[in-house]
Amino acid sequence: MDTQLAELIEKLKREGVEEGRLASQKIVQEASAEAVRIVEKAKQEAAGMLEDAREKSLIFQKSGELAVRQAARDAVLRLKGEIHALFDRVFKREISGTLTPETMRDMVMKMTDQWARNTGIEITLNEKEKERLESLLFHGVRKEMRNTVTLRGSRGIEHGFHIGLKGESVRYDFTD
Repeated sequence: MDTQLAELIEKLKREGVEEGRLASQKIVQEASAEAVRIVEKAKQEAAGMLEDAREKSLIFQKSGELAVRQAARDAVLRLKGEIHALFDRVFKREISGTLTPETMRDMVMKMTDQWARNTGIEITLNEKEKERLESLLFHGVRKEMRNTVTLRGSRGIEHGFHIGLKGESVRYDFTD
């Protein structure tokens, strides 16, 4: 009986070892398959993250390029504005010294001859220049100018004048 029992124990051991070996092979195969799935999923996620990063990088690059273009445009506009302001200041400084009552008289006479013979013109200028221009325009032979030229004083004009046809609302601005 001992031999039978020993054989039975031996048989149980072999079957148990065999079952354990088969079970361990199955576990290893399942673990390998799971590892392959995990690695594949990680690769897909990494590829997706990489693609996302590329898209974000392109958006960032385009945004940066747009910001640089905008900054360049703003700089050009600011430079144009500063150049315009500089020329405006220089022009005003120069014109205020050049636009004497005699120069204004000559301009008024030319304009009257050219486009205001029948209707007359209206001129608005500061009070001090108005008095000097009146004496230059309306003395002696030029008395007929009183019928075609009307002078009006204005406190809002420092140098120069506004000129337009009598009865019309459009005016040319020759002020500084």
